[in-house]
Amino acid sequence: MRFGICCGLGSFVAQIKDQPLSSLPKLMDTLKTAGADYVEFGVATVAPDGPEADFEKLRRAMAPCPLRAEAFNSFIPGKHRITGPEVNLKAVLAYCRAALRRCKALGGEVVVLGSSGARKVPEGFDAAKAESQFIEFCRELAPLADEIGIDIAIEPLNRKEDNLILSVAQGMRLVDAIGKARIRLLADLYHMSEEKEPREILAQAGARLCHTHLADLGRVAPGFAARGEEDFIGFFRNLRRAGYDRRTSFEGKADDLEKQSKPLLDLLKKRWAEAAQGF
Repeated sequence: MRFGICCGLGSFVAQIKDQPLSSLPKLMDTLKTAGADYVEFGVATVAPDGPEADFEKLRRAMAPCPLRAEAFNSFIPGKHRITGPEVNLKAVLAYCRAALRRCKALGGEVVVLGSSGARKVPEGFDAAKAESQFIEFCRELAPLADEIGIDIAIEPLNRKEDNLILSVAQGMRLVDAIGKARIRLLADLYHMSEEKEPREILAQAGARLCHTHLADLGRVAPGFAARGEEDFIGFFRNLRRAGYDRRTSFEGKADDLEKQSKPLLDLLKKRWAEAAQGF
């Protein structure tokens, strides 16, 4: 398993004057020393709508860093609707092409399609039609993912954030309905816990899975929860049953990511090893 950390960097490109890109190597060095195998950025980091020259500054700043941004999340902003009465498929696909190309240039191998602002079913809109729109969008997105060489991971969320895809089981059905090799599935332990979804569903998801997220209870850094510990072993054990051994990213709140990164990564690696016992 490769272990990574989601870095809420915002759009560095949009903040070049206020937050020099020269700070990136230090952060990447810190996370590498802590044991991270990669980092996960938000797609906004590459500013898909921004000038190419500004993106090149970001690309050059990342080039000497010891970690690559192998994964990206928060794919599509709410202004680009993919369900509801105001979908402009041509415009959203143009945005996706720019975003995927820039993510790939930074080392991206998977982009997470959560994006509740873009996909959430508008009030009064037919839910079945919204699901059909989502499937159509993913089928149109697939050739871009093939061309650029990057996977799309559909992320089930929870009902406090979304009303379209709320379980790994539903995500499995959608991946099968879409039927495109590059359109796959993410499992997020936090959302599964919020929805009380059994961990055993992961074993059934099998090869559909191409990325995972996790956090401790309260959506905090693993090992820093105020009460108890999330069921990391159950999560990992069922990923092993699924034959999954790709990436898992911490995505949550951290008081001091630079200080907490090593203990949280050490804990996750220990739990991954423990999950193999009696497997």
